[in-house]
Amino acid sequence: MVRRMVVKGLLIVPVLVTALWLWNGAEWAVSGAVGLAMTLLNLWVAGKIIGSVAERNPKLLLAAAMVAFTLGLALLTAIAFALKAADVVYFPVTGITLVVSHLGLVLWEAAPFHVPKKSSQVHAQNT
Repeated sequence: MVRRMVVKGLLIVPVLVTALWLWNGAEWAVSGAVGLAMTLLNLWVAGKIIGSVAERNPKLLLAAAMVAFTLGLALLTAIAFALKAADVVYFPVTGITLVVSHLGLVLWEAAPFHVPKKSSQVHAQNT
């Protein structure tokens, strides 16, 4: 699942960077790319933690999810402080991209958009 979200995130990168570049220049484009990279890193770390625990001891999934959430939050906070101190990105764009892309990728994966079949198609398949 995380692999699919990362692939979808990588598909978004050129569109996001181009749109931000055209809207307000290179600084916004880099800021958006950094925000999306932070999102993908957070999803990957959480997926690795939860996936490895699920394979070894499924009873510990709740604890693993809490650890993954806490570690992800700490990692994102540390990266944010480093970026703010280095002054290499316009942080509002990075933050908005981080939140929106994270929410968008999770929703895109969790609730795929599809057109429901018509009742005549369902009936034809069942016969």
